Amino acid sequence: MVTISRNTFLKAAAATVASTLFAGCSTGSTGGAPSSAEKTEGGSYTIKHAYGETTFDAVPQKIAIVQNWQNPDAVLALGVVPVGAPLVTWGNNENNSTPWFDAKLAELGGEEPTRYDETDGPNYTELAKLAPDAIFTPYGDMSQEIYNKLSAIAPVVPAPEGVGPWAASWQQTVEMAGKMLRKENEAAKLIEDTEKALIQKAAEYENFKGATFIAGAFDLEQNTFGAYTSIDARPRFFSLMGMELAPYIKENEGSADSFFVNVSAEVMDQVEADVVWAWVNTEDEIEKVKSNDLFAQMPAIKNDAVVFEADKTFGLALSATSPLSLMWAVNETDVLDRMSKAIKNTRNAS
Repeated sequence: MVTISRNTFLKAAAATVASTLFAGCSTGSTGGAPSSAEKTEGGSYTIKHAYGETTFDAVPQKIAIVQNWQNPDAVLALGVVPVGAPLVTWGNNENNSTPWFDAKLAELGGEEPTRYDETDGPNYTELAKLAPDAIFTPYGDMSQEIYNKLSAIAPVVPAPEGVGPWAASWQQTVEMAGKMLRKENEAAKLIEDTEKALIQKAAEYENFKGATFIAGAFDLEQNTFGAYTSIDARPRFFSLMGMELAPYIKENEGSADSFFVNVSAEVMDQVEADVVWAWVNTEDEIEKVKSNDLFAQMPAIKNDAVVFEADKTFGLALSATSPLSLMWAVNETDVLDRMSKAIKNTRNAS
């Protein structure tokens, strides 16, 4: 069993993040000046964060996004259309965006943000062209050097105090958006309403409560299973649905910075759970996993209790979690039905 920190893994896998799943602010009447803007008009305000403090003289109206997971959704969900956002290149639709972002954008009647490539990190050139008055990036890779370069373009809102790269929860990202836009109350309500709606949705499935789960991926080349730990977005989602992370993963997940554990073939039979959610790159991989003699030792494989996910857009929705993506996932896909069926299969087999 090997534990891998989020920062170490994502830096090492930067070239393959897109393929493996690891890893003008047109406000006006659509985004609008924040409802609480008049309370701060004429006065500056300061946001504390992981790299110090950022002070705004006024509520920013032209917000550019760095890193397309969580960040653009948080701003848009609070009614503000970013002036620029990165291209979505994994799990994307024909607009190089996501269906949940586009649906909210249409609801607001906003214009599509300028899209730029971030394959090699922040696109400083394109960001500068937009002349934003804020850069929003609580979730994603960040260092003092990157922060300094971005700050030379516009005031930056990175992760909250004490939160490292790739570690901000969607709730924390929404909270930071609320602080930047002076919409703290709206942000708190958005979080509360989203969590409540998800819990209500989960209540439709009686066998979720107390069911054990694992989320991860099978590596056919190494004959290992990579399981996400409790700090990752996917287990956080399934936990909110009333399920519990399998004891084996909890006991072996390591430090608070470890978001991924590698389970070797030798202990595959010990990795017990009522249901396993596993993403795959293609439908063909599903049969290869099922026919693998080593993976066959996993109880969930034997019980037909693995929910394989080959849909990259859905995989993105559970990875780049936000109020928009999560509600899309539970309302527009059948993942909860499939999870419930897998749990039934396990219990029928016992």
